[in-house]
Amino acid sequence: MKVCVAPDLCCGAQRCAEVAPEVYKIVDGFSAFVGAGDYEVPKELEKLAVRGARACPESAITIIE
Repeated sequence: MKVCVAPDLCCGAQRCAEVAPEVYKIVDGFSAFVGAGDYEVPKELEKLAVRGARACPESAITIIE
């Protein structure tokens, strides 16, 4: 599974990082995932990645299965 954060949609609400800090970080007031480009989520963090994506009020996070 991969996650992709659309920076143009991210409003900086930080809900993803509150729910899943192991996957999402706040950088310069906006969300970023731990990694570069599409981030390959380790198997043990997949559920957290999905929870963080669902918490996003702008739907700026895409889960790629």
